[in-house]
Amino acid sequence: MPAFRLILISLLTALPGSALAQVNAAADCGSTDASALNTDTSELPAYYQHWHWVPNSHLSESAKCGLSPGCQGRFIEPARDWEGAEKTPLRAPLNVSADTIESVGDKATMTGDVQLRKGDLSLDAGYAQYNRSNNTVMLRDNVVLRQPGILLRGQFAEINTNKGLGELEQAEILSFDTGARGTAGRISRPDYSRFELEQASYTQCTPDNETWSLHADSIVLDYDSGRGVARGTSIRVYDFPVFYTPYLNFPVDERRATGFLFPSIGVADGSLDISTPYYLNLAPNYDAIISPRYIEQRGEALEAELRYLNKYSEWAVNTSYLANDKREDINRWLLGVTEEGYINERWGTEVDFTKVSDDDYFSDLGLANLAVKRSTHLNQQAAVNYSSDDWTGRIEVQRYQTIAAVEDPYQKLPQLSLNYQSPAKNFKLEPSIEFEYTQFDHRDKLRDGGSRVTGQRLFGTAGASLPMRWRWGFLEPAIKSRHVRYELEDADLAGIDGSPSASSGQFSLDSGLYFERDVKISDQDWTQTLEPRLFYRYAEYQEQSDQPDFDSSALTFTYQQLFRDTRFTGHDRLDDANQITVGVSSRFINNNAGREVLTASLGQLHYFDDGRVQLPGDTVRKSSNSDLAGQIRILPDDNRWLSTDILYDARQGVLNQTNLSYHQRSDNGTLFNAGYTFRRKGNNLGGLENDVKQGDISLSLPLNDQWKLFAKTQYDFEDDRPVENLIGAEYQNCCWLTRIVYQRALEPDDNNGSNVVSTNNTGTQNNSAVLIEFQLKGLGGLGTAVTSVLKDSIFGYLSDD
Repeated sequence: MPAFRLILISLLTALPGSALAQVNAAADCGSTDASALNTDTSELPAYYQHWHWVPNSHLSESAKCGLSPGCQGRFIEPARDWEGAEKTPLRAPLNVSADTIESVGDKATMTGDVQLRKGDLSLDAGYAQYNRSNNTVMLRDNVVLRQPGILLRGQFAEINTNKGLGELEQAEILSFDTGARGTAGRISRPDYSRFELEQASYTQCTPDNETWSLHADSIVLDYDSGRGVARGTSIRVYDFPVFYTPYLNFPVDERRATGFLFPSIGVADGSLDISTPYYLNLAPNYDAIISPRYIEQRGEALEAELRYLNKYSEWAVNTSYLANDKREDINRWLLGVTEEGYINERWGTEVDFTKVSDDDYFSDLGLANLAVKRSTHLNQQAAVNYSSDDWTGRIEVQRYQTIAAVEDPYQKLPQLSLNYQSPAKNFKLEPSIEFEYTQFDHRDKLRDGGSRVTGQRLFGTAGASLPMRWRWGFLEPAIKSRHVRYELEDADLAGIDGSPSASSGQFSLDSGLYFERDVKISDQDWTQTLEPRLFYRYAEYQEQSDQPDFDSSALTFTYQQLFRDTRFTGHDRLDDANQITVGVSSRFINNNAGREVLTASLGQLHYFDDGRVQLPGDTVRKSSNSDLAGQIRILPDDNRWLSTDILYDARQGVLNQTNLSYHQRSDNGTLFNAGYTFRRKGNNLGGLENDVKQGDISLSLPLNDQWKLFAKTQYDFEDDRPVENLIGAEYQNCCWLTRIVYQRALEPDDNNGSNVVSTNNTGTQNNSAVLIEFQLKGLGGLGTAVTSVLKDSIFGYLSDD
């Protein structure tokens, strides 16, 4: 008897798209049995009752909460109200009833309302005959087999009760949990690893709206090979065939298999773009996807993704080639290589390499996500890492391909770094050592007639700290000696010192206190803290104007920067300092919820000396104190938070920077994000040439159970123009889903070192794309670009499928 359940599971998992894995199962909060009904269903149409389909109007509220996205009802399993229905068939006796039962020799014949019950397994028929000699049972006339979550119907069945082999004719199959339904003229199981289906069909749609269905003349499922073969296969939409293949080979289990994947389709800048990927299962540890691609206004391209896995590493290689682009009359290509390796618990490797044929490759050919097109540098990096309890090390080579009108960064060929940090122990001296050697190269170097100095840099620090921490506060003094030295190539061509060097000692003292008190707010218990903090830093000054700037820049000034021991990234400058940071934080903690609801921090740097060490082009700081740096975080519940950072110049009475962001996720699935960024030009935030004033809003809004809208806009108020606009919609019901998105975004042609598109740049171009995603639930989909775009554009977005 259990063979019927295996047949159903085999049928559903074998069909393309792995139905049981992809269909939307009901949530635990909604019952799927007869207790989910809130009214009589006898007046429902006959085909509703035949498939046990119940619309929302007849469901209890608890049942509605478990509905699959977009569904307006669900399949309700009839109550199992016979004795022993809570037991498994192996542990329950067999109970048989019929209008007449006759036993002659080895045969027992039952006619008229035959009912067999064995635990949670039930079998009904108009006629049954059991043959004791070969342990087979033959049933006919409205055969109905039920197990929890499963319903099978047929007009004729013959089963070997010992082997679980047999066949069912004129079969109907339903999974109550997944909503998957199927029919077959004949289902047979000739041996343990093989199923054969004739004139089979499958759908995820509901009886009142059967939009699509899959049909096959025959299906053979072979579990020894893990393969299934369907012949005469078609997909029908409203009974109209939209796809046909005479032969289809597909997997019946988790083993990967060679075959076509669903194509992707889109329109970018008025050009239709279609790719049809083909998956190659070459070996258990490596495979490939070959994707012929047609771009209407450019020609035919071939893309490939290769994956390789061994005991030490995981590789992925992506390639693309478009011969003789019809628009540009050039060959276009891409090569991407990524690797993550784990030689052992201490040693690891990584590779991240991307190279394209020309600067416009992504803007012309990158369809899936316009965010990729806004890249200005393509990383080309390889590294070996070492890590132990006390030591970390890294050897890497790195260069970039610049694909926009921006400054080329230096290449690291190679860089070696080694760091020692003893485990943190209270009242124990913690020594630390940092060493870094780098060979810097550049495409525009002096020896090739360019303007860039190249050479080697050696940087090292040695120091120690003494952490002293108590429940009421902490005190941590630290000392450090820093050294940097260069060996520059072709220094004589630039008229500079070929071996500049600098050394500087540094002392810091970090301290803080913790105060807290209990408060009552709205009859709830809260804890408020007050955490003053002083951080003093002194660093020796040494003239370094003769040193190059290979990879250093000024750190963006924020509240966190108040407590760092340098104001530069990179190691080309050993900054001088004689300063103290005064800061204070306060937290409001809801004791009942166990949540830190509000955190507010404010601080300022006070300088006792001018900051004379600067990067090229920067001026010496003359002010006696920094901007006031503030930070506020509000988290009233798990679904909302508000964050703001500000820099306020108290001397001038002006706001130099503010970043405001708000995020909200409602119980009905609404997602809302808003943000605003302001940065004043000419301040200590990187020397911007123009003010930055940009805001963005993104929204994912369910209109009802089936419709959802998406929108995002990022606007540049300084130049009065949109940076990015996105609008889209989604419709879904129980059996299909579609999403469509229109996206238009600016292409940058410079790099201002921030996450915002440069302002005051009228030459920046726009790119646009229309992306479409279509899914037949339980079968598969057409394209995944829309989901990718929404995840990147709308913070917190998660698709329902």
